[in-house]
Amino acid sequence: MDFYLPSRNLETWRTSGGPLRVWMAGAPGVWVSPGGGEVQLTATAQALREQGLEVHLLSTPSEATRWADVQRPNVLHLFGSHPTHWQWIRLARQVGAAVVLSPIGWFSLASYWQGGKHWPTKLLHSGKFLLRAVCPWLPSWRGRLYRSVDMLLPNSLAEARQLNRYFGAPPGRIHVVPNGADPRFAQARAELFVQKTGLQGFVFCPGRLEPRKNQLGLLRAMRGCRAPIVLMGDPVPGQEAYAEMCRREAGPNVHFLPRLPYDDPLLASAYAACGCLALASWFETPGLAALEAAMQGASLVLPDVLSCREYFGDWALYVRPYDLRAIRRAVEKALQMGRNPRLAQHVLGHYTWAHTAEATRGAYARAMDFCLFHPGDDRLGEKQIPAGTCRQEEEPIYQIAEATPASPGWPFPKEPLHHP
Repeated sequence: MDFYLPSRNLETWRTSGGPLRVWMAGAPGVWVSPGGGEVQLTATAQALREQGLEVHLLSTPSEATRWADVQRPNVLHLFGSHPTHWQWIRLARQVGAAVVLSPIGWFSLASYWQGGKHWPTKLLHSGKFLLRAVCPWLPSWRGRLYRSVDMLLPNSLAEARQLNRYFGAPPGRIHVVPNGADPRFAQARAELFVQKTGLQGFVFCPGRLEPRKNQLGLLRAMRGCRAPIVLMGDPVPGQEAYAEMCRREAGPNVHFLPRLPYDDPLLASAYAACGCLALASWFETPGLAALEAAMQGASLVLPDVLSCREYFGDWALYVRPYDLRAIRRAVEKALQMGRNPRLAQHVLGHYTWAHTAEATRGAYARAMDFCLFHPGDDRLGEKQIPAGTCRQEEEPIYQIAEATPASPGWPFPKEPLHHP
């Protein structure tokens, strides 16, 4: 498969103008209820710094404006899909920076249904998704946002195809960057968690308490199970009632633990002590928890979505969140399977933050090479591409094409996605 080779790569940039300077930012209030997206932001930043890039984490466009007066960035990297990103993009255009976006999204009927708290909202969200599935050309803030950045960085080819299918994102401006995990998770030992909690061989479900994560479904599926169950995480603001429902559903074998910081040794020890990881979520991109548990070779029960299958192939058990009997059977089987050293080796060899940073650097090079805007141009998504200046609209999605024993097409199917 032919890939685009940027004419101005990062090594050339470093030797000619010093280290590449990157601004990173998330959605407003990103640290109020931190989750996987925030870990992805900070861990990617640290890994890029270790590879020689100059990375600054910024909170608001006003803070960035003060930085721009001193040191202008080469790339603005946004995380998450949020309408307020327009302020960042306008600022980036004014200072002549390329813009890349990690959408961190999953678009399906189930995800839109779970996006609402009440029936009218659920029906409205689901109706909008069905309409978009039929008429993807309809205008939306997401579509305009995705078409206005220089490069989109989804975590899987499945997510990449959704960006193209539902929002018209040009395939040539999509560069798949896999998620990662810290290698320290592979080195963790169970003793610390066992000493602190007295628990071992338990069903582990880390993550924020919210309907999307479907902890309530997992608890109902495992009702009467003798194995300990550990739910680790805090309620999402506004989802306190859901957390209380989970507590009422829980039996005496269920243990609720607060969220632990990403670098807390107790979190890594929990993966080493668990009997299996069980994520019965309505959707994952996939989640960082699965990669962290897989570094320990733990048995995995994951949502049956394409993005998870791309990462783990046949080395995981897959369930649908509404099938409680199947969830129970999968968890019980996972508890009996034990550890898989080949899975741990596979993830450690392909899904560390160093791998993520390397792929991200490639995306930055393409974004700078493909940059559609000139400094001061504030027309978002409206500038026409001069004929012959670049080939990004015609290029296939950039993807990792190395096969491993996980599955024949791992990590991403090799056929390119072209414009219809």
